Amino acid sequence: MYECLIAFGSNEGNRQEAYLAVVQRLNQTRDLQVTATSTLLVTDAVGSQSQQPEYLNGAIGIETSIEPARLHQRLIEIENELGRVRRERWGSRTIDLDLLLYGQEQVDTENLVVPHPRMSFRRFVLEPASEIAGHLIHPPSGQTLQQLVSRLNEADDLVLCVGGHPIEEFLPAIAVETEGDSSPPWELRSIKSLEKYREFQMRAKLVVYHRPTSREIESNDVITPLLLAASSFSGATLQLPPNIDEAKLELLAAIEAMKPLR
Repeated sequence: MYECLIAFGSNEGNRQEAYLAVVQRLNQTRDLQVTATSTLLVTDAVGSQSQQPEYLNGAIGIETSIEPARLHQRLIEIENELGRVRRERWGSRTIDLDLLLYGQEQVDTENLVVPHPRMSFRRFVLEPASEIAGHLIHPPSGQTLQQLVSRLNEADDLVLCVGGHPIEEFLPAIAVETEGDSSPPWELRSIKSLEKYREFQMRAKLVVYHRPTSREIESNDVITPLLLAASSFSGATLQLPPNIDEAKLELLAAIEAMKPLR
């Protein structure tokens, strides 16, 4: 049996009822047992370009022998049974279920990535998950979920952009866009050497990087160890898409998701 974590989110319909229905359906699934449920948090939508209702977010702990791809498919089935309609990315939804952790397994396929690639910096995921399973290890970082929460609380509002992604030229503008009503802009730094990475990594809340092309690897013998160091950062990480506009949206959403919940 594997100890697994599932994230729950809903901002349409009867959100509390949807949460209870998810737990019931999971318990009715063969070779699966719900072991813990978190407190539900009321949170603002993150990453959306339009106004949305508030979310209820929570976490569900399970033990199961169902293999990851089939478990992921079962979560999609439950979403569909409870009225999930997929429209826009980061849009409103009656229910959203994400497989966060599957024991210490790491899965990277076209349809499923585990651990969830954005769980390390999303407070609305980490805080309820840590409530019921703070001891579990997040394999890429080597940190427990409680340690990841503590780093978000204690580290500087600093993002390191590692390895020469084109978004670097827009970092000053993105920093200004992170400014709230009374909060100063976050510090965003372009990092192109291991020396600079080691100088700033202990201060950073988030390290962002990109998957290097074969040409980049061939032309720069520094980029591979630097990106390897970034991808195993002992905190929150985000792999940026190559498209600059998409990368900007991802980065702004990540910063928004790291801010303290109200």
